[in-house]
Amino acid sequence: MSSAEQLLDARLTALGELWAVWAAHGRDLDAARWARPTRLDGWDVKALFAHLAAWPHGFAHMLSLVRTDEPTHDSATSLLRDLNRPGGLAALQAPRVAQGAREAAGQYRPEQLTAAFATVGPDALAEARRLGPVVVEYFGIARLALAEAAGIGVVESTVHLLDLQRALGREPSVPASGLAQTAEILAAIPHPVAFIEAATGRGTGTLFPLVS
Repeated sequence: MSSAEQLLDARLTALGELWAVWAAHGRDLDAARWARPTRLDGWDVKALFAHLAAWPHGFAHMLSLVRTDEPTHDSATSLLRDLNRPGGLAALQAPRVAQGAREAAGQYRPEQLTAAFATVGPDALAEARRLGPVVVEYFGIARLALAEAAGIGVVESTVHLLDLQRALGREPSVPASGLAQTAEILAAIPHPVAFIEAATGRGTGTLFPLVS
């Protein structure tokens, strides 16, 4: 197995483990917990679930958009760095994303949101393994190697799983693969000197948050 195939396998495995936890939470929630507020301003648990449930569907669609062009970004980290720069797309689109999450929460039943992780996600992961290390169109904003697109999915699924578990009053219980890969991707966003000095209490500037 090539290094590209190994990376893709690791990222897809992590996504599968993360989405299995999301599915388990969805099956376990009652009406009161679906309505609980989260630490994201204006988002309840169902809005958070609806936001992340779009990822398995989006990933499945992405697999139909294989490209022969070179990637526009060489890694998940480089795209996240670009999106989250001051005045970047992440900040500009934040209000629209939040509104979309709330609207989706009103449109879909809990079992539909749960099925995104229990059914749609595993099917997409199987197709991704069949395709192998191809280049795909990433939501109309970039072209990425499939492993790097999956890496952003790992970050999203991990960060929001922590949001979910905190909202439910539970201690974080996140697959180790998701935590490790998310930490690796996020730690590479800033310049290494800035990250090392911030991590050791030697930095003078504001480094965090790295993503919004």
